[in-house]
Amino acid sequence: MLSLNHPTMEAISLVKNQLIQAIVQHQTKPYLPVWGELFTALREIQKAGQHSQKNIHVYSIEPTGDLWYLYRENVFSVDLPGIGITISLTPEQFIDAFLKGSFQPTLSITEPS
Repeated sequence: MLSLNHPTMEAISLVKNQLIQAIVQHQTKPYLPVWGELFTALREIQKAGQHSQKNIHVYSIEPTGDLWYLYRENVFSVDLPGIGITISLTPEQFIDAFLKGSFQPTLSITEPS
Protein backbone atom coordinates (compact mmCIF):
# COMPACT_ATOMS: atom_id res chain seq x y z
CA MET A 1 0.00 0.00 0.00
CA LEU A 2 1.28 3.42 -0.96
CA SER A 3 2.03 5.67 2.02
CA LEU A 4 1.07 9.31 1.67
CA ASN A 5 3.78 11.21 3.50
CA HIS A 6 3.31 14.14 1.12
CA PRO A 7 -0.03 13.56 -0.60
CA THR A 8 -0.55 14.78 -4.11
CA MET A 9 -3.70 14.48 -6.17
CA GLU A 10 -2.06 11.60 -8.04
CA ALA A 11 -1.20 9.76 -4.81
CA ILE A 12 -4.73 10.28 -3.45
CA SER A 13 -6.11 8.94 -6.71
CA LEU A 14 -3.90 5.84 -6.40
CA VAL A 15 -5.13 5.16 -2.86
CA LYS A 16 -8.76 5.61 -3.96
CA ASN A 17 -8.08 3.13 -6.77
CA GLN A 18 -6.63 0.66 -4.24
CA LEU A 19 -9.79 1.07 -2.16
CA ILE A 20 -11.98 0.39 -5.20
CA GLN A 21 -9.85 -2.67 -6.07
CA ALA A 22 -10.39 -4.06 -2.56
CA ILE A 23 -14.13 -3.43 -2.95
CA VAL A 24 -14.19 -5.18 -6.32
CA GLN A 25 -12.27 -8.09 -4.82
CA HIS A 26 -14.82 -8.35 -2.01
CA GLN A 27 -17.72 -8.28 -4.45
CA THR A 28 -16.26 -10.87 -6.81
CA LYS A 29 -14.65 -13.09 -4.14
CA PRO A 30 -16.47 -12.44 -0.84
CA TYR A 31 -14.69 -15.36 0.84
CA LEU A 32 -11.34 -13.51 0.78
CA PRO A 33 -10.50 -11.20 3.71
CA VAL A 34 -10.42 -7.51 2.75
CA TRP A 35 -10.96 -5.71 6.08
CA GLY A 36 -7.28 -4.82 6.45
CA GLU A 37 -6.95 -3.54 2.89
CA LEU A 38 -10.07 -1.40 3.27
CA PHE A 39 -8.85 -0.02 6.61
CA THR A 40 -5.39 0.79 5.24
CA ALA A 41 -6.81 2.62 2.21
CA LEU A 42 -9.25 4.61 4.37
CA ARG A 43 -6.45 5.48 6.80
CA GLU A 44 -4.30 6.79 3.94
CA ILE A 45 -7.23 8.90 2.71
CA GLN A 46 -7.58 10.27 6.26
CA LYS A 47 -3.88 11.17 6.36
CA ALA A 48 -4.12 12.89 2.97
CA GLY A 49 -7.14 14.93 4.04
CA GLN A 50 -5.52 15.98 7.29
CA HIS A 51 -2.26 16.91 5.56
CA SER A 52 -3.90 18.87 2.73
CA GLN A 53 -6.67 20.20 4.98
CA LYS A 54 -9.21 19.42 2.27
CA ASN A 55 -12.32 17.27 2.17
CA ILE A 56 -11.80 14.29 -0.14
CA HIS A 57 -14.48 12.75 -2.33
CA VAL A 58 -13.86 9.01 -2.01
CA TYR A 59 -16.52 7.57 -4.34
CA SER A 60 -20.13 7.79 -5.48
CA ILE A 61 -22.61 5.51 -3.72
CA GLU A 62 -25.15 3.28 -5.45
CA PRO A 63 -27.85 4.38 -6.43
CA THR A 64 -27.33 8.02 -5.46
CA GLY A 65 -25.03 9.58 -2.92
CA ASP A 66 -21.38 10.14 -2.10
CA LEU A 67 -18.74 9.04 0.39
CA TRP A 68 -16.53 11.90 1.60
CA TYR A 69 -13.70 12.22 4.07
CA LEU A 70 -14.27 15.43 6.07
CA TYR A 71 -10.94 16.56 7.47
CA ARG A 72 -12.25 19.02 10.10
CA GLU A 73 -14.55 16.45 11.68
CA ASN A 74 -12.09 13.59 10.96
CA VAL A 75 -14.93 11.32 9.79
CA PHE A 76 -16.13 9.58 6.68
CA SER A 77 -19.45 11.07 5.68
CA VAL A 78 -22.07 9.23 3.68
CA ASP A 79 -24.25 11.84 1.96
CA LEU A 80 -27.57 10.53 0.62
CA PRO A 81 -29.28 13.65 -0.77
CA GLY A 82 -32.17 11.73 -2.34
CA ILE A 83 -33.50 10.91 1.11
CA GLY A 84 -31.89 13.83 2.94
CA ILE A 85 -29.58 11.82 5.20
CA THR A 86 -25.93 12.34 6.10
CA ILE A 87 -24.16 9.72 8.22
CA SER A 88 -20.77 10.28 9.86
CA LEU A 89 -18.66 7.19 10.51
CA THR A 90 -15.21 6.21 11.73
CA PRO A 91 -13.22 4.04 9.31
CA GLU A 92 -14.08 0.96 11.38
CA GLN A 93 -17.80 1.76 11.40
CA PHE A 94 -17.76 2.41 7.67
CA ILE A 95 -16.00 -0.89 6.88
CA ASP A 96 -18.37 -2.87 9.10
CA ALA A 97 -21.40 -1.26 7.43
CA PHE A 98 -19.91 -1.77 3.97
CA LEU A 99 -19.20 -5.46 4.59
CA LYS A 100 -22.82 -5.86 5.70
CA GLY A 101 -23.95 -4.47 2.33
CA SER A 102 -24.37 -0.74 2.95
CA PHE A 103 -22.83 2.16 1.00
CA GLN A 104 -21.83 0.19 -2.09
CA PRO A 105 -19.97 2.23 -4.71
CA THR A 106 -21.40 2.92 -8.13
CA LEU A 107 -19.45 0.35 -10.14
CA SER A 108 -20.18 -1.94 -12.99
CA ILE A 109 -18.53 -5.13 -11.90
CA THR A 110 -18.20 -8.02 -14.26
CA GLU A 111 -17.04 -11.49 -13.43
CA PRO A 112 -13.54 -12.28 -14.68
CA SER A 113 -13.55 -14.64 -17.66
